[in-house]
Amino acid sequence: MEQDKKNSAQRSRALLYVGILLCILVVAMAIYTIASNYKNPSKAHNQTRIIENIDRYFESRRQDFTIFDVPRNLELNITDEVKIQMLPTPNFTKLDGDEFDGEFVEIKRVDEVINNDTNSTTNNSKDINSNPNLKANPSQKLAINSSENTNIKPKPTNKSKSNKPKLAIIIDDISTFYHAKKIKSLGLNITPSIFPISQNYPQTISVAREFKFYMIHLPLEAINYPYQEKNTLKVGDSIEKINKQIAKIRSDFPNAIYINNHTGSKFTSDYSSMKILFNSLKTYKMIFIDSYTTKESKAGILSKEFGNKYLKRDVFIDNSKDEKAIINQIRRAIKIAKISGQAIAIGHPYSQTFKALEVMKNELKNEVELVFVKDLYELYNWITP
Repeated sequence: MEQDKKNSAQRSRALLYVGILLCILVVAMAIYTIASNYKNPSKAHNQTRIIENIDRYFESRRQDFTIFDVPRNLELNITDEVKIQMLPTPNFTKLDGDEFDGEFVEIKRVDEVINNDTNSTTNNSKDINSNPNLKANPSQKLAINSSENTNIKPKPTNKSKSNKPKLAIIIDDISTFYHAKKIKSLGLNITPSIFPISQNYPQTISVAREFKFYMIHLPLEAINYPYQEKNTLKVGDSIEKINKQIAKIRSDFPNAIYINNHTGSKFTSDYSSMKILFNSLKTYKMIFIDSYTTKESKAGILSKEFGNKYLKRDVFIDNSKDEKAIINQIRRAIKIAKISGQAIAIGHPYSQTFKALEVMKNELKNEVELVFVKDLYELYNWITP
């Protein structure tokens, strides 16, 4: 019995000694590690450097991609085989009843796009806004300044001092000095399109004097828009009425040459009414720029008949009054300009639109040459191949 107690005590002492030795070893290893790091600091920070390098690598990779996981350094190579599917702009709203532009667009070869648009007028396609429940159509082709019944292509002349693609941005619905101030504050070549003087817009003659160049925003009848201006020209209006209105515009705005339509899906799709208007514009030395609020617009056909160049809107930039969505639409206009050589974008005097243009100033200056509509009209010859 006594022998067992002695054996147990010996085992306990042995375990105690083993524990003490282990503690001494751990302390010795710690002291050795600290001493080694003190002698060679680079080793102490080696692991930290590795981690930092890894972080920098992934940060650089993150910066190379957009939020859409598209490499930033993947430039838009403009070749005959380019085909880009643009993303839809969310939460769009219809402007002026029929100033709606489908949010999806396919940009294909320029000659293919023009041919597709040429054929579109032979189909009984509905007005872009004739259906109040209209949804964006992913298969919609975006024609780039093409006539509906001819294969018309832009060809730059030698008048341009820059090889950059040309982009004209029109701001419609201008009627107040505040609108003029906001446009001028941007410091960009923005084309204002001013309403004719009326009871609703009594200041527009004076507002026009704020600009060296401006257009007239002519109200034309829409298919589906209950808030049309009182001076809106309508299908079936007499030659005398149309001539009288254009004559007054010429008198009120002696420097105006270019006119684009405010709404107008019904009027511009009616050949007879548009021919009366074109005759009147010719009489008073004015030129029609198509806001293109319907695929059925006859402006392209009549421009050819009257020997005019045909320019039309490519993009509405602010169907959605969301700053980010507007920025995306401006970038869309830039891409179209890069492919076709030129483009026309139309916006409105919304606070969000001015903010988006301010944000995009540097990008616009770097990517395109921002020109007035008159410059775009003069810089390009429109030829039939």
